[in-house]
Amino acid sequence: MVNWFCGFLWGSGTTLLLYSLFVGKRIQEEQDKATKCIYKYEEYRRKIRTLEYQKHELEKKLESSKYSGDYLGFEETK
Repeated sequence: MVNWFCGFLWGSGTTLLLYSLFVGKRIQEEQDKATKCIYKYEEYRRKIRTLEYQKHELEKKLESSKYSGDYLGFEETK
């Protein structure tokens, strides 16, 4: 009876330990995926902000060229 009880405790403890390790590994994998997604999102946001800034600058340049008669810095040559 004592052997059965000790075996039950050791078996339960071992099972719990292995289960904890596998769950911990799975949690770590999911956190790694989430981290990669966050970095990708931040990278895309930086690209979008850069493109928005470039668009804004080109619009300003186009707007100023309409008033000055100079088309984006290029003069007509004959």
